[in-house]
Amino acid sequence: MNARPLPPFVAALLSALALALTTSVLVGLTAAPAQAVKPKNDHPTMPRSCVDRADLIPQEPTLCELNSFDGGRPTVLLWGDSHAWQMIPGLRRAGNGKDVNLVAIVMGGCPPMDNALKAGEPAPKCYQANDLAIDYTRDLVAAGKGHRVLLAASWQRYRQALKDRDRTYTGEMARASRKATPRLMSTLADLGASVDVVGQVATVPAARAKCAKSNQPYACNLPRNRALADSVGTKRYLTKLMKPLDADASLINVNGFFCKGKVCRGMVGKTYTWWDDLHISASMSRKLHGFLKPTVVAADASRPGEPSGQSGCSLPLPILC
Repeated sequence: MNARPLPPFVAALLSALALALTTSVLVGLTAAPAQAVKPKNDHPTMPRSCVDRADLIPQEPTLCELNSFDGGRPTVLLWGDSHAWQMIPGLRRAGNGKDVNLVAIVMGGCPPMDNALKAGEPAPKCYQANDLAIDYTRDLVAAGKGHRVLLAASWQRYRQALKDRDRTYTGEMARASRKATPRLMSTLADLGASVDVVGQVATVPAARAKCAKSNQPYACNLPRNRALADSVGTKRYLTKLMKPLDADASLINVNGFFCKGKVCRGMVGKTYTWWDDLHISASMSRKLHGFLKPTVVAADASRPGEPSGQSGCSLPLPILC
């Protein structure tokens, strides 16, 4: 018995489905597997418009938009030294799906400070970057669209530099921050800024046991009291530092993800904790997004309700409108 021929449109549909299935199988067979990032390259990246190709972190005072900027929505400002920079991957992931701007003003070896600069006064690049961040925070508050400032720095490193009477650039910034960082907290409080602070993040001490797996990045476990030297003193310092801020200001401790009991792990699963001796890897930073998400959520929640019939922006800076 001969089969009845299929209607033309059905035959065409089946032919198209067969072609699609064949193509899908071929693509699946030939596509190259995703390559894991090499440990030496597992560092934060910033938009090329924010940093020179030869650098990883800005060497000039720079306002960097980490995602598509919309002046009508709340903004999270990440501000600080390279320990703020290392939080960029985590902050980006924390901001996924949230209607907020992510902006960074970061510079290596430059703790958040109010250096009380006068208009036109010559100053180190670090001081200029902090001045830019203060002005930007002032504009965020004035814009009234909602915001959150996230400060981060290698706090213990500057405290240790003061104890050691360090004469390097780090020591110079540490001496400046002794008065200028507490002044910043008062300045932010006076501006009405909403602020969170990332506490000291574990680092690899200069003197440590040899690590058979790798030494760059360091892949072995470390005693917690060495990876987080003087953690009690640093926490006490930051708690006192934050007193001028609003009661909802949070001191964020990310170390619990990779430090358990008396040990800080060099690897969590297949993820290296550190990229180099002073910074966590970008992959680890992304895994810490849950610690930063409350800051993003708080920024989103600070969005004001727009009165009926009112819109537009009268501020002089279009970027905030």
